[in-house]
Amino acid sequence: MLTVDPELEMKLKALAEQEHCSPDEIIKRLVNYYLQQKQQSELLADMAEQLPEIACFKQQDPLKTQKALRDEWH
Repeated sequence: MLTVDPELEMKLKALAEQEHCSPDEIIKRLVNYYLQQKQQSELLADMAEQLPEIACFKQQDPLKTQKALRDEWH
């Protein structure tokens, strides 16, 4: 059995009512979501793939840009 503060309980009940399900179902969804996020890879390369694409860098080779910046410093 869980004990939650009254404010959280009210929010949980309101959310459950909005979603047309029970508070238990909301908690189950939250736990499943948390576990799913926890299982995702924490590799930097995997995280980078999830970043949004920036329009100003579209159609550009990032290595070429980096090389140009390095050449500028010499």
